[in-house]
This record gives sequence, structure tokens and C-alpha cells, in this order.
Amino acid sequence: MRRALLAGLVLACVANAWGGDDGRTEWDVNLGLQARAFAHKGLAGQSRVQPSVSVELEYFRSWDQDRQRLTVTPFLRLDAEDSRRSHFDLREAYWSRIGRDWELHIGARRVFWGVTEFKHLVDVVNQTDLVENVDGEDKLGQPMVHLSLVRDWGIVDLMLLAGFRERTFPGRDGRLRRALPGKGSAATYASHAEEFPIDTVVRWSHAAGPLEWGIYHFSGTSRQPLLFPQVNGRGEGYLRPHYPTIDQTGLEAQALFGDWAWKLEAISNSGFDGRYNAFNIGFERTLVGFGGTRSDLGIVAEYMHDGRDERAFDTLFEHDLAVGTRWSLNDAADTQALLGVIWDVETDEYIFSIEGSRRLGSDWTLELEGRVFGGGSLPDRNALLESLFDPTNKSASLQRDDYLQLELKRFF
Repeated sequence: MRRALLAGLVLACVANAWGGDDGRTEWDVNLGLQARAFAHKGLAGQSRVQPSVSVELEYFRSWDQDRQRLTVTPFLRLDAEDSRRSHFDLREAYWSRIGRDWELHIGARRVFWGVTEFKHLVDVVNQTDLVENVDGEDKLGQPMVHLSLVRDWGIVDLMLLAGFRERTFPGRDGRLRRALPGKGSAATYASHAEEFPIDTVVRWSHAAGPLEWGIYHFSGTSRQPLLFPQVNGRGEGYLRPHYPTIDQTGLEAQALFGDWAWKLEAISNSGFDGRYNAFNIGFERTLVGFGGTRSDLGIVAEYMHDGRDERAFDTLFEHDLAVGTRWSLNDAADTQALLGVIWDVETDEYIFSIEGSRRLGSDWTLELEGRVFGGGSLPDRNALLESLFDPTNKSASLQRDDYLQLELKRFF
């Protein structure tokens, strides 16, 4: 995998050398100072305070009358408590060629799919960077060859995904993890190619009137691992990831009617001991000029269902109801916030979340994030493995991980 990333970087440098002097170049640097404060010590005695610093560089160059482009986005985080969270990644390093009715991208990219708010069920291309955030929205760069064909009847995306990115896991001193830490270096694979597979994706997307949709088929190594308990030579327990091969067909659709947005994400997946289906469905209603002010208030409601029910080892959201509000002040500081709660209608486990941001002048941004985990019980230390995989108490390992996070970002 490292070779694939190195090849992407070399490709980016070569493409930049070909660029000539007729293009434009843009640089952006993002420096972040982050602090997490937890309400309790962790299950393994982890610290209640977790400070870290991050740096992200965004480099963009275009030439040949904007028909060729180069994008490079390296990212680095240094964490004071969790050595596993200190990591470097090339989020993006790719060259693009833009034609009249086609686009070609070669290198490491991030590709996002999805329309629902609380879980992006159909987002299958990139691996989750779990040490960055427990919500699964931060992704590792995926080396690929990506061809998009633009036609009157829609856009066809053809992808060859070169190599596999292992999921990142918090270490023993990290927070927001299972009772036993994951150990990515011990990973095993169902594919004989192991971490060097060639996965394939075909996707068709289109819009007609108020309806927008995308349908895809993915064949390759699952980004979601199975986790098996193991014991190392020092008698310490850990979870070994195993990545099966899957075939997954996905649908995302959104219908816009005035202030209403109706949303659906659905998948059919084979590879985890048989085929299963899952879907998220819901709506968002935007109240423009709420209360006679210039602010907008969005009301969000979604239902998440997984056909595996309690056998859904890789998600907390198998029969959950989610509601939330999105508030945009529409002021010069771009102040906005999102509050939500996800509630398991069968086990009564819940996750309350808050996210907010506000610009401080032209170069600074302050971001707030927090989560409260409730409704579950702490793992039984006398039967840790049984507690770890209890299908009726999936949030057990997170019950002491309520936290509030502040991040101050400086843009250069």
C-alpha cells in the first residue's frame, strides 16, 4: 500500500513538471489545535484529556487551459496521548485530465457518496480513518484510476481501486474504542492479493426534475473488517481485523420539493456470511428565515435498518431512529450547529451529538464537537469477551467516553 501511495506522489510530481507556465497555482495550509475532554477516565484508565495538533496542506495546480489539474493534500496529526492517533496520510495526490464529455483521474483520491445525515451507508470507496473521528466521516486516500463519462442520460463512473488501506484503530491509550484495542498490523484478508487487490466500481448517476439518484456496484475487499479477539506474548488482549471480499450494490436518492428533501440510502451486500440488505430513509425540512430572522433551521429525521438485526457486528445502527436540528445563522462568521440523537428502538441505547463551527476573523475557525453515550451498561470485566460482542449492548465500550472537543484552526 505504501508503494501505491508513493507512486501517486511521484505521479503528482511528474504531472506538475509537465504543467508549464500557463496555469494557475493555489496553496492552502490548515493548522489545527485540538483538545478533547472526557467526563470519565477510560475503561482501561485512559486519560480524561487528549490534546493534539494537525497540519493539512492543500496544493492545486491547473494548466493546459484548465484541462489538466494536479491536487495534493497531505495530512499529519500528532497526538499527546495516543501514539496510534499520531499519523500521516496522503488524503489526495492525483492528476486529472478534463475532456469535453469525460474526466480521468489517476492517483490517491477521496470520493464521497451519500445523502442521509447520520450514517453514510453507501459510501464504500475510501477506508475510514477511525483515529480521527468515531463518526466515520474522515477518510484515507484511495489510489485509483477513475474515468467519468458524461452523457445526456447521466454520468457513468468506472473505477479501478489499486491497493487496500487498512483501517486505523486507537491504541491502548486511545479513547472512543472498544474494550480491547484493534491491531491493524495483524490484519488478515480473504483475498489472496491481501493488501494489494484491484477492486472495481461501476456507478450511474442522473437527475430528472426534483429527483437525483446514483446506483453503483462494488466488487472487492470490504473496508469494514470483522474483529477477532487475540492475546499477544505479554498476555494482553487485542482485536485482529479480518477483511472479507464482498459484492455490494448501492442506491442513493434524493427528492427536493420546496423546503423538503426526502432521502434514501440502501445497499445489498454479500460477503459477511450470506447476503443482507440495509437502508436509511428520512427527510430534512428547512425553515428559511426562522422566527422572522435571517437564520435557517433544518429539521432532520431518519430511520436506519439493517437486515442482520443483532448480527450486525459492524454498526450500532441496525434499527435506530435519528432526529436532529441544523441551525445556520447566515451571518458574516458563518455560524452553524447541528444537534442530534440516535436512539435504538429495541435496546434503548442512544448517542447524543453536537457539532458547531464559527469563523473568528478571516483566518481562524473555532469548531465544537461532543457526544454522550447512554442506555447501555459497562462491560463485565469478569466476562469481557462476552460483553465485547453482546448484541444487546453494542455501545458498552463507549459508556465512559462522553466527551467535548474544541478545535481552533488557522488558515494560511
